[in-house]
Amino acid sequence: METLRQLPDQTEPRPAAVGFGNFDGVHVGHQALLGQLRAAADRMGGPVTVVTFDPHPLQVLRPQAAPPAIDTLEGRLRALQACGVDRALVLPFDLALAARPAEWFAREVLFQTLGARVLLTGPDTRFGRAGQGDVALLKAIGEEMGRQVAVFPGVTVRGGIVSSSRVRAAVQRGDVADAAELLGRPFCLRGAVVEGDKRGRTLGFPTANLAASGQVQPAPGVYACVLEVDGQLLDAVTNAGRRPTFANAGPQIEAHVLDWHGDLYGRQVHLHFVSRVRDERKFASPGALIEQIQRDVAEAGRVLTAWRSEARVP
Repeated sequence: METLRQLPDQTEPRPAAVGFGNFDGVHVGHQALLGQLRAAADRMGGPVTVVTFDPHPLQVLRPQAAPPAIDTLEGRLRALQACGVDRALVLPFDLALAARPAEWFAREVLFQTLGARVLLTGPDTRFGRAGQGDVALLKAIGEEMGRQVAVFPGVTVRGGIVSSSRVRAAVQRGDVADAAELLGRPFCLRGAVVEGDKRGRTLGFPTANLAASGQVQPAPGVYACVLEVDGQLLDAVTNAGRRPTFANAGPQIEAHVLDWHGDLYGRQVHLHFVSRVRDERKFASPGALIEQIQRDVAEAGRVLTAWRSEARVP
């Protein structure tokens, strides 16, 4: 996939199928939309092009209302590529871009520069200065220019439309199985392994402490996870929360990799959350905690073995 960080100088000569939006999480609704774009592009013999924004527009326009990201930009691009996108245009979102007229974005960016012959969008899309652009504007300009604009209604799972906010809510309540169903893959935290207080090592269960503060955080609890590093997929049991057994312990994401020894400090990792094992709770002593961790390790191993047998590895 070709990734562009600014508008290309040359107009796309091929008939393109284009979509635009934040695509946070690239959930199953996004995937279905991208599948339709892929089919349209194949019929025309052109590329699938996606326009996305970084940072999220609300982080610029209303920071106090900006939601935490489901995924990083890296993860978003990785998922877009997996969906068959040929070109991803990442537009840096700032006040200057926010002030551009909606007609400029539709006419000059989508239809002219990116060569959209087919444009697929959601029913509630808003864009351009003060959110003045909508489906009606896209269709009016598309008709004038001989381009096709279609509305994608979304995907329904268990009676509700799949949305990024729904995925976010599932993660925040710790229902990572629900999040995985909506995403079509496990929810993933991405970031660097940083030094912690090394308390896990003293308990006999060394942990990799993950710095991923920009993403939505799972509810406090213990989870069966897969830690991905340099192409390796390693089974892990992860504690998310404040570790209430110990005084003055701040919130952390700590992953203990099963049956593995090595140094992960400073490494970039992807932590895929497969299943919730239990709630976080306070133990009467470190010894009681160690006994529970042993049970957690056994349960996580059992869960991940069953999950791998279903060929659901990320």
